[in-house]
Amino acid sequence: MRWLVGWSSATTGPAATGGSRTVLPVGAQLLWDGPDPLWAVGDWRPDEVRVVRVDPETALAVFGVCGATDDQLRVGLFAARGGALRHLTAWPGSYTAVVRMGRRLTVTGDLAGARPVFHTPWEGGTAFATAALPLADLIEAGLDIGHLGALLACPDSPEALGSGTPYEGVRRVPPGHALVLRGGAHETTSYEPAASLAVAAPQIAPEQAVDGAISYTHLRAHETL
Repeated sequence: MRWLVGWSSATTGPAATGGSRTVLPVGAQLLWDGPDPLWAVGDWRPDEVRVVRVDPETALAVFGVCGATDDQLRVGLFAARGGALRHLTAWPGSYTAVVRMGRRLTVTGDLAGARPVFHTPWEGGTAFATAALPLADLIEAGLDIGHLGALLACPDSPEALGSGTPYEGVRRVPPGHALVLRGGAHETTSYEPAASLAVAAPQIAPEQAVDGAISYTHLRAHETL
């Protein structure tokens, strides 16, 4: 098993939580430190964990198989700094992107939800990961019986599950959304603009629409006879 895990703290100390404990995953590779550190945990191959930096406070980490070149990752980082998060999800492959811009972290989920992102409040800040179980262990979460019941009752309707998980207090970022963290606080934002499924058609006069409907009805009746 492998995942990424990070922490957004309300404090300004290096990886401090404001309490007596410090977030430190066992056997993890630290990608950047400070009050908002990021780690890679598990058997990631070297080409599956890539980090590009513009300066010490601005960086992009990509986990998984991503077909973008380093130059394309830098362009995506600049675009994300301007608010265009869709650029981080347009490259070929299957990956999770994490952007660091000072004290602001942005973690993008994918459109299909195949690479989920989870988060939970902890020690006055927010911990996040691409696996729910490590976060559940972190906060010693119990089982969410309501979520498990909805999963059994509606196994083919993921909308019935919402942003919940089998663990109390651990939430999932919806597909097509990004998790944005700043100073320990978090929010989810959509990076995919909503589009209507209705096809726009030219406006016609009501009389013409009625005449067309009558003609169509007569035609169908004739075909039936």
